[in-house]
Amino acid sequence: MADLSEQLDEMLQEIGGVVNLTIEEREEITQAGADVLAKNLKQATKDAGHYNANRKVGKMTHLADSVDVGNLDGTKADGSTAVGFNKKDANHARIARFLNDGTRFIQGDSFIDNARANSSEEVLKAQSKVFKRIVEGKRGSS
Repeated sequence: MADLSEQLDEMLQEIGGVVNLTIEEREEITQAGADVLAKNLKQATKDAGHYNANRKVGKMTHLADSVDVGNLDGTKADGSTAVGFNKKDANHARIARFLNDGTRFIQGDSFIDNARANSSEEVLKAQSKVFKRIVEGKRGSS
């Protein structure tokens, strides 16, 4: 995720002199990319076999159903949007990390890393589309 975030920051810094984006506009741009990544991460979780459609969902939801999009708790609003697994009913974030990275007992399958890498182009396209719309709106109002 750092690579994607860095790419967006570089893009925004390059054009920062041309277009001054508000925090809300940055949030709108990163939200578009986060929505794409969340959709792809949910699917990658299912494709990796970390989803049992026959399991009765009680107190704990499926891992794929626990993908969240939003701001990280305890951080200031800077226009960024995070994507990850929640910790509400179970610590899905911890479980996902073990499945992705592995432990000494579990072979990791890098499903999160692969989903991020495979989604980067689609995420950037979604962000670019929103960015272009914002820029065109500012040009029209100038």
